[in-house]
Amino acid sequence: MASVLRFDNWQNSDGTSIATTDASGNISFAGSLGATGGVGKILQVVRATDTTDRTTSSATVIDAGISVTITPTSTSSSIIVIWSVNARPANGGFVWQLITDSSNNSISGSKGAVGSTNTNDGLLLSTVFGYDTPATTSATTYKGRWRCETQVPAVLLNASSYPGQMYAIEVSA
Repeated sequence: MASVLRFDNWQNSDGTSIATTDASGNISFAGSLGATGGVGKILQVVRATDTTDRTTSSATVIDAGISVTITPTSTSSSIIVIWSVNARPANGGFVWQLITDSSNNSISGSKGAVGSTNTNDGLLLSTVFGYDTPATTSATTYKGRWRCETQVPAVLLNASSYPGQMYAIEVSA
């Protein structure tokens, strides 16, 4: 026997509404959940592209020239940041990371490395993901940074015919 749960209005113990169901069975969340469309929903996506060819032989992490700014709709939202580049990592590769504009620390899970031992390697598509909970509704900027692994060769990043892309995705809590 299958169980069936029907409701018109879910309430907290104090009687305030959490969610309601309309005649068609659509659920609407009350309060901050209603404003953001529910838990775990994608609220917005912001995208930036970079078509500038960049090279470095720096062993120190430097700005990669791409950033994306997102203004969260709620202080409880999470932000997922994705940065994809096409790179030619000659003889040793490079290390890259995502940071917020307000720090030089990489955001959670956002370090990547691409290696190569052949200067004739073609462009390699590489992607790094990061996760942040900025706890603000103010504009937040995420930037890409990178450095050469061996200091000897220059590394081509974002070949102009294959632009680098960065996405910031707001997810409701």
